[in-house]
Amino acid sequence: MTIRSFILTLVALLLMGSSSVNAEGRTVARLFWQDHQSAKLKWADLQKSKDGYTLSENDISGFPELDTDDQTLVQMQADDGLLVVGVRDEANGDIGSGWVAIETGATQEAHGDHFHWRFPEPPSVHSKLIDSGQGNPAHLYRYGKSFVMANDQRNGFTVLNSKSVRDADSPAEAGRFYEGGGGHITLAVAEGKVAYSTWIDREGEKAGRVDVVGLGENAEKGYHISCPTGALHGATYCDDKVFFAPSDGVCWVHADLEVDDAADSVTVNHLEIGTDPEGNPLRTGAFTTIDHAVVFTSGKAEQSKLCFIDASCDTPDVQSLSMELASDQSLKTPIIGKGSGGRPIALCFAESKEAPETDQLYVVDLDPDGNGDYSDAKAREPIAVGPSQTEGHFGHHDAVFLPRGRQIAVTNPGDASIWVISLTDQSVQAKFECEGTPTSLVSISD
Repeated sequence: MTIRSFILTLVALLLMGSSSVNAEGRTVARLFWQDHQSAKLKWADLQKSKDGYTLSENDISGFPELDTDDQTLVQMQADDGLLVVGVRDEANGDIGSGWVAIETGATQEAHGDHFHWRFPEPPSVHSKLIDSGQGNPAHLYRYGKSFVMANDQRNGFTVLNSKSVRDADSPAEAGRFYEGGGGHITLAVAEGKVAYSTWIDREGEKAGRVDVVGLGENAEKGYHISCPTGALHGATYCDDKVFFAPSDGVCWVHADLEVDDAADSVTVNHLEIGTDPEGNPLRTGAFTTIDHAVVFTSGKAEQSKLCFIDASCDTPDVQSLSMELASDQSLKTPIIGKGSGGRPIALCFAESKEAPETDQLYVVDLDPDGNGDYSDAKAREPIAVGPSQTEGHFGHHDAVFLPRGRQIAVTNPGDASIWVISLTDQSVQAKFECEGTPTSLVSISD
């Protein structure tokens, strides 16, 4: 062997060692999921070889032992290789609530105008803040580069990001707390400059109230506005507008990025979704967004619908796709992503608490003709999935899109499994058994 060929061979071996390819196959994605039964976070590299997919479940080093009777994991978000998961208890935060930050072991490798994820290290706990002073969060959002945690019992929220977590001298210094919202808070953050934080009250002076809170350089600025009805649960930001979910329809306002509007000058616009068979107004409980659209579900059983709002319009309205489910089924909040070719897709689980073995997944092509208008959205034939195992807000299915949008991974809490499903022909390509009750799912992948 010449010196030149030896060097080339050595370089090739080094490149292989630093890539996501090994004897078990190439790593398609690094998956993280919550085990509701043990209140732990699990992880595995989903790998693919000529023989198919493999998935080997692991615990996360240093993850705190929670009281499974009184503490639960709630929402989780990831950015820049850091995953943050919320912790909630059954005693208004007195037992211990807060967050855990996980280094995912994933790094970004630049390739010209794009990057690829590599997985050189196993995940580990970076830091955690779980005590009696964190306000018992139920919701943890990601807006841009920020993680935003609702501190319900403190009537406010905390904003942190991957840099602030990594640079902090202590977990208590990783984020900044802001007052705003109350009871059971849902949040929208616009361009990192202003937050809209809701009050859950159904009646009284705080019913329908939204606190407008300046962030960063706008801190100490703020006011509040009111929706025409209360029981607010759901907020999001899209295309310079902020959307809220009260007990009747949807409300929206123009985002006040400088927090300098007079409260009485703000127009709170109301959109109707429809009415149920008894004539009561329909509502939603959560939003998702993709590109210029706000997407959500409403109604029950045969009256279920998937709804869309084009936030880029000057006068947006609600469009919907009827989803006629069985009488004992309900639609979960849609999971939005890009399928093959970058086309927007909604994944909608139809779950039955009475007969979870009949649970289904609807794949909805939001824009079949690719013109940016979702009025031609179309649901494919439903896919039979494993059962859910619903306990209050927990025990639901979840799903993530895999690279290039050709497959998805889904959790089935009722039979403790994770499946890989093709979005091309809707076939189940792999099934993996898990410990406990797999629920919420996050993927780190290209």
